[in-house]
Amino acid sequence: MSTDISTPRGPALPADQLVSLVEAVPGIRGMEPGIATTLRTLDARLRRRAERARFGLTIDPDAHLITVELALSGPRPVRAVVEDVQREVHEAVASAGGAQHEVLVRVQSLS
Repeated sequence: MSTDISTPRGPALPADQLVSLVEAVPGIRGMEPGIATTLRTLDARLRRRAERARFGLTIDPDAHLITVELALSGPRPVRAVVEDVQREVHEAVASAGGAQHEVLVRVQSLS
C-alpha cells in the first residue's frame, strides 16, 4: 500500500519514492524505526492527523520537521551518510514544491 506524504502548500510526495531515494544512499542498510516513532506513526494513522508517517519516516507539516530513522552499514563515515540523506530529502521535497523542512536523521543501528 502506497502512502502519499503531503507537503505543505505543495503536491503530494509518494512515501515509497522518498523511502527508495533514502535507501539508495550509499551506506544505508534500510529504514529502522524506533519505538517512539512507531507509536507516533500508529497514533497519526488512527487519529487521521495532518502529520503523515510511514515506519522510519515521519513528516510533521506543522513543525516543518522530517524525521528519518535508519540502519547503516559499510565503511562510509556516519556523518557523510547523514549529510547525504539530509541533502536527498531536502531536494526531493523542494522538487515536489513543498515548504522547506528541517531533516532530522536518527541512526538506529550500525553494522
